[in-house]
Amino acid sequence: MSKMIQILLSKQLTVNLGRDDQGEAKTVVLQAGLQEVEQSIAEHWFVKAHSQEITSSDVHSHELQEALDLANASIESLKVQSEAADKKIADLEKLGAEKDKAIESLKVQLNKASQVPENTKTAEPKAK
Repeated sequence: MSKMIQILLSKQLTVNLGRDDQGEAKTVVLQAGLQEVEQSIAEHWFVKAHSQEITSSDVHSHELQEALDLANASIESLKVQSEAADKKIADLEKLGAEKDKAIESLKVQLNKASQVPENTKTAEPKAK
């Protein structure tokens, strides 16, 4: 088994590799994009003319870029969630303040109701 090499193709290629032992034509069809091929195919003159070899640092850079894109998408998602949470917190704080005012108003009413003036108290019925 020969060494595998990554290459980048801008378009699909059909590579003629000569003939096999039975005289049949040996061809390989390579799709556009990032491909992993045997070293002998990557070194073929036609493939070299139409491809770009990918080094391990290129692969690593690509993996890092994918990880960065994923992290950025996660950050955007978390920003949206954070904004929604901030809005919910603001709504709940406003609701809490309204309820605090209502409670304070009810306390004032309760204090007023519990302080009945002396002259409004019911007089004891007089004996006849």
